Amino acid sequence: MKLKINGFENEVIFNDSNINIIEINNVKCFTHIIDVLNQKINGFENNEIFLLDQNDEELKIDKNMYLVFDLFNIDYNSKKILNKLYEIISKNIQNSQDYKLEELTLKLKQYLINEINELPFEFIMNDSINIIDILKVFNLKIDSINYTHILEKLELLVDLIAILKIANILVVPNLKMYLNDDELLEFYKYSLYNNVNLLIIERYNTKLKYEKILKIDEFFNDEIL
Repeated sequence: MKLKINGFENEVIFNDSNINIIEINNVKCFTHIIDVLNQKINGFENNEIFLLDQNDEELKIDKNMYLVFDLFNIDYNSKKILNKLYEIISKNIQNSQDYKLEELTLKLKQYLINEINELPFEFIMNDSINIIDILKVFNLKIDSINYTHILEKLELLVDLIAILKIANILVVPNLKMYLNDDELLEFYKYSLYNNVNLLIIERYNTKLKYEKILKIDEFFNDEIL
């Protein structure tokens, strides 16, 4: 995959061995590119930024990128994450051919019917309850309370992206404000190990191991470092 920003010569190319950095020295350009990228991740179309496959066919950015702004309050229980989590659990239970849950559901339904029949009214209810409905009833969520450090929070997010397949690229603006060099390298290795592509967007950047940088200077000249 590669990210193309209109108006600039070089592209951001994603692979299994590099961490991609976009260094944007001009503050207005920095803000604008993040804004445009955020719009596309949220499903709004524009003609400024494109994600392309190896055949230069356009990919849906909202399906392939996950953007996180607030590293202290990452939403691990967003609709996108929970829907995928419920879907995977449901498929796993169905594929296991274990009918205990179905039997328990039928017993619960019969119990409710018995209670309902004590009342002099007519009722209707669903003939069946699927596994996803049951997970919603129990309000199954990711418990993130034990993840307190920024690095731990980010590694949990990488785990969710890798296991649930909710995106191919994790985008984090201003990451280097929160982690020191050793922590950054640990996070880079963790992301590469889990096959999650990173796109880090910074105003200024000191190059570290694994980094491949697209630098856009104050005069909008771009180069690969």
